[in-house]
Amino acid sequence: MSGRQPDFLDRWDHQVATRSGAPALIEGTVHWSYAQAEARAGALASVLAARGAGPGSVVGLSLDRPRDAVLSMLAVLRTGAAFTVLEPGLPPEARKDLVARVGAVLWLHDSTRQGPPLPLGTPCLDLATMEAGPAAAPYTGVPAAPTQPAYTLFTSGSTGRPKGIVVERGALAGFADAVAERLLLTPADRWLQIASLGFDVVIEEVFPVLATGGAVVCRPDTLPLEPPELHRVLREGEATVAELSTQYWREYARWLDAADETTPAALRAVLVGGERMEPGTYRAWQRRQPAALVHVYGLTECTVTSTMYTGRLPGNATEVPIGTPLSNAAVSVRADGRVLPPGRTGEIHIAGPSLARGYLHDEEQTELRFRPDPHADGERVYATGDLGRLLPGGALEFLGRIDSQLKVRGHRLEATAVERALESTPAVAQAVVLIDPGDATSLIACLVPADRALAPEPGTAARLTDGQRREVVGPTAAAFPSWGVPTRLYWTADLPKNPRGKVDTAALAAATVAAPVRTPPETGAEPGPDRPSTVDEPLHVVLHRFRDVLAAPALGPDDDFFAHGGQSILAMRLVSALRTDVPAAAGLRVATLFDCPTPRRLARHLSDRT
Repeated sequence: MSGRQPDFLDRWDHQVATRSGAPALIEGTVHWSYAQAEARAGALASVLAARGAGPGSVVGLSLDRPRDAVLSMLAVLRTGAAFTVLEPGLPPEARKDLVARVGAVLWLHDSTRQGPPLPLGTPCLDLATMEAGPAAAPYTGVPAAPTQPAYTLFTSGSTGRPKGIVVERGALAGFADAVAERLLLTPADRWLQIASLGFDVVIEEVFPVLATGGAVVCRPDTLPLEPPELHRVLREGEATVAELSTQYWREYARWLDAADETTPAALRAVLVGGERMEPGTYRAWQRRQPAALVHVYGLTECTVTSTMYTGRLPGNATEVPIGTPLSNAAVSVRADGRVLPPGRTGEIHIAGPSLARGYLHDEEQTELRFRPDPHADGERVYATGDLGRLLPGGALEFLGRIDSQLKVRGHRLEATAVERALESTPAVAQAVVLIDPGDATSLIACLVPADRALAPEPGTAARLTDGQRREVVGPTAAAFPSWGVPTRLYWTADLPKNPRGKVDTAALAAATVAAPVRTPPETGAEPGPDRPSTVDEPLHVVLHRFRDVLAAPALGPDDDFFAHGGQSILAMRLVSALRTDVPAAAGLRVATLFDCPTPRRLARHLSDRT
């Protein structure tokens, strides 16, 4: 390596040279060896370089096949350029804005796959044309410096506009080494790629295991896996490591318990992060499951993961710790510029080589968040905005946010940004957005109506009708991804204040819990031309499960699942329950709920299948 700082490609090249025939990428029964993957990535790198990719430039990826995405990442790094990934779930205007901000020399896509279109005029390269044409010669170029960008990935955009984080090649290499060291990765490991390709977790799923000679287990597409499908993919791919969001892991654990299953034999570690983890669920997993839990914490600004915790949880623990720092990160708890001793609560700060270069095209925010470290000459430190404390044994405990940001399914969100979007509609005078107290995985909104005739009694809340909800959430749905759009909306006469003069969010949450659910005149209780008339019809079972999952005992047979608080995690829970209750639901998928979102329509669908 000639004394220079290591690059990830040094690790990759070593594996290609010493394990050329070993699998690097696995998709179903197809195995791509290190030699085959390098040949493909090298040929693509040659084409990219001819189209302007090189140090200082960016190549965009708009792909929905994980195997192609991983190969493209390797090819881009080979040219010395940085890659970025376009998140498929972004609203059209947000996609257009992101493409314009990146300024990529080229975007890779696949015309044979049905993905969201790129904006008109975007410079593109179709991977399908490469498959059909002659293979290009492998690319041989000058290695890029460790300070050159490796990738730019975008945060969830707490203000509605995602922030680009620029991570350098040296930070990527150090991160891959640190994760491999902590998890004791070997060439025998297989890491399942399950995260959205635009989420920074994909970096953790790909680069550490390839740096150590293991394999990435790729799915054929990026469609969400329901717990039974996840279990099957883990088993069939003989995955040894997987990483799940906290909510997704809870649903998988719930399914394992209901099905009386244990994790597949090969699976040795499940990384979980994104939200606080309940000690009871953690302990229950440890009692039943052979695969170890690894509680992870980190931010995109600090190269994905900075701390990890595993092992037995002390009996008196009220939180699951987020662990100790990886070797590429220096973590401290500070207040008023001082580093606090164990036991004191303060803001979590992260320093060391894991820090990103900064925010894309935003020097002001970069200087604000990546500050000179007064405790280490010439070094920078990132103030996370998270509260925490060091425990006596050295592990870190996460205690929530300092500011007004909410955390929804692992994404950070500025509540005020969503509130302003809701208030932009004529029907809404004031808005407050909260985490749903019923499921802690979605948002609710309490709205003071502009038309006072719509206001309920003071101190109470009334849910919006479906028509009112569609009118109110329009601007919000256009500006935010689906997880940032409130699923339950309530009218309230005013916004109660606490003794300090701030909005009493606890009182609002209590009012929404007590709010009655609007029930349509049709209840499905009496037979009719459009109603089931025999006990064999599954409407009563489907309706019961809708009510149970949504915690809405008065929900009617024609009420929309998604208009009454349904979202992806709850949809998985509903489908899992129906598969148990209704024989015709054995092959039911979450996607069917989008076509049949009411109990009556779903029951008819199941009856037709029978």
